[in-house]
Amino acid sequence: MLSTFEMLLESCGYLATFVGVMMEGEVSLVSSVIGAKSGLYNFWVAAFLAWLGAWTADWFKFLVARKKGTQLLLKKPKLQAKLDKISIWYDKHPEAILLVYKMFFGLTTLILILTGLRKISYLKFAIYSGISVAIWTGTLAGLAYYFAETLLENIQLVSDNILPTMGILFVVAFLIWLFVKRPYQKACLDCPELEA
Repeated sequence: MLSTFEMLLESCGYLATFVGVMMEGEVSLVSSVIGAKSGLYNFWVAAFLAWLGAWTADWFKFLVARKKGTQLLLKKPKLQAKLDKISIWYDKHPEAILLVYKMFFGLTTLILILTGLRKISYLKFAIYSGISVAIWTGTLAGLAYYFAETLLENIQLVSDNILPTMGILFVVAFLIWLFVKRPYQKACLDCPELEA
């Protein structure tokens, strides 16, 4: 029989899985699977709650786009430009894209906004979104479960060598700033968008 502390830990893990995946996504799902693999809670319950959290978040984005999408785009011309770029691709294969949209990392929100703007029926969105989120959850949870022991070993290795790890991360961040961010910022100083 589980102690009160173990039951609380399990409940918090499930709640964290649902809320974390709803708010963030991939990192929360992988963290939850590692917790399940470590024996803190049931893998299948965590996977279902991850699916439910991701599906809930996608419904929220879809509904916001459906109700307020046009007004949002009037205030955000850069977002409109991004949507224009992917809308040609989206309009050619909407069902196929909706079936796997969750696997298009970085484009999920744009696809959901387009879906909301295209006035796709609620039932159609529910079915396609449920399948897409299930594919995403199954793929990431399966990979995380399979590689959990390796991940835990590497986490232990990093924590044992925290100072060198932090040093390497600092150097990498500095190099990215020096060779990527800084030149981009200098190039954008003359952008007309910044002067307005």
